[in-house]
Amino acid sequence: MSEFNDKNLEKQLKSLPKHKMTDEQIENMHAELMKTAEQYDQKDRRRIFMRRIAVGVTTAAAVFLIAFIGMSFMGDDDHADEPMATQESDDFDGEASTFENRVEEGTAGDEEARDESEEAETEEAEQDSEAIVLEQSENITEHLANEDYSAIADFVHEEQGLLFSPYINVSEDDLIFTAEEVANFETDETVYLWGTEDGSGNDIELTPMEYHEQYVYQHDYTNPDERLVDEFEDRSMMENNIQEYFPEAHVVEYHVEGSGDMDYGSINLVYEENNAGEWKLVAIVNEEWVI
Repeated sequence: MSEFNDKNLEKQLKSLPKHKMTDEQIENMHAELMKTAEQYDQKDRRRIFMRRIAVGVTTAAAVFLIAFIGMSFMGDDDHADEPMATQESDDFDGEASTFENRVEEGTAGDEEARDESEEAETEEAEQDSEAIVLEQSENITEHLANEDYSAIADFVHEEQGLLFSPYINVSEDDLIFTAEEVANFETDETVYLWGTEDGSGNDIELTPMEYHEQYVYQHDYTNPDERLVDEFEDRSMMENNIQEYFPEAHVVEYHVEGSGDMDYGSINLVYEENNAGEWKLVAIVNEEWVI
């Protein structure tokens, strides 16, 4: 009990009426009351002490917890700038399998698949274009056999026209006709200079149909001994430069061996794509034995 409470209690006890009790009784009562008050005071102090201990323990626990959390965050900050450890994979011969490696490998795989797809599409397109020019060549040889140039004109390239070369070595001096001019070959009586004869050097001056008989259709190409697509055989002493002159073209050759080494013959039908993606005839090139 506090000093103030002791004095207050003692003051009140002394103020009790005394005419009914002796001094000894009053003293005994006073002593018992003080003893009881002391006991209660000790219980209050013990309760307060225990409460303070509990508060202290709780406070200490809270401080410890806060310190632990703070240390954890500090530990994370210390390692925040360190690179993330990568797990080694047996699939990469002991090299670390990083995100960049996986991205690069994925990109490489995509590019490889894309390249394979493009190659497949290109190969398929080439096969389709070869089939187209082969079919057209079958029709054109039939029209040549029938001297039907009005039908052949439908296959002529609209912009480049149709070049005629009397020999396998194509030249800038070779004549080029439009589709409309080709359609009129059968009735065209104009004498054109088609080039010069190999060996003699004489001018090749012929009408379109005369040129057809002497340089275009000397053999039956509807029944060739050999038919080649984009393949070039060295058959004579003259250089075959069709591929160099028409690098983007498909070339279909119809070859007839003849009865001897010097009477063979070939026609080469040359095709290039127009703006619409159609394969059109751009040249008819003759090949024969030359000196």
